[in-house]
Amino acid sequence: MKQPSTFEDLQALGTEKIHERTHISRDKIELVMTKSYGEIGRVQFMGYMSILEREYGVDLTALKEEYTEYHKINTNLLKPKSSVILQSAANSKPKWIAAGIVLILVLMVGGYLLQGKMSAEPQDGVMELSAVAVLPDDVNVTENNETNVSNETSVNSETNVTTPAVSSETNQTVAKASQPLASGKELAIRPVYKVWYGMIDMASGKKIQNVTAEPIIIDTSKNWLILLGHGRVEIESSAGKTLLQENNTVHFLCENGSLKQISRNEFIEHNGGKSW
Repeated sequence: MKQPSTFEDLQALGTEKIHERTHISRDKIELVMTKSYGEIGRVQFMGYMSILEREYGVDLTALKEEYTEYHKINTNLLKPKSSVILQSAANSKPKWIAAGIVLILVLMVGGYLLQGKMSAEPQDGVMELSAVAVLPDDVNVTENNETNVSNETSVNSETNVTTPAVSSETNQTVAKASQPLASGKELAIRPVYKVWYGMIDMASGKKIQNVTAEPIIIDTSKNWLILLGHGRVEIESSAGKTLLQENNTVHFLCENGSLKQISRNEFIEHNGGKSW
């Protein structure tokens, strides 16, 4: 195989071969190859770029600039926001400690007074317990059986009510996820900003990949697996437009002119066990 000279050549090598040569973990290589910029820190990403440039002699300056531009555009989305709840909890910690101490003191005083009162005079509760203790054995057995029957009935009732509700919610979620984003003879994916994309012809296995800011036109006479470096795109069809706003890698399946978003595992399953 010829020496790689571009980033696309590195993508064509595949995750396994790059891992064997660079010893970068496979999951990190896949993030770099699919340009999942939102999932890699700057120090890590630049380190991976240096390793790839050193091992393969490839100039990846354009990719570094694209990474920097991505983070500039998505500064507000990627910047961690301070938690108001956590701050409030931290500021109120001394108050909680003081309240806890007061509560413990109240319980100790109350327990002391209650103990003194119980030792001074007999209580109705103690008398009732004594009476129960001398009941015949057959009465105790009857009460235990009734308690067991009641508990079993309660548990079975709760189980019967809860289980169908969970199943129903799961079915609704799956049905919603399987709905197509668009369908028709004319389909296009318009990036909000520059994106790497890859398309696999499911019939022939032929792959197409490129980096573009122009609309990606889909030939609906064929079935495709589609992979995008980010999901900030607009899906266009004759029926209208659908806007996606996902920062990470997204996967699509286009079958019989119907385009729907699928999970990474579904993509791998349709692609014969390969992520690209």
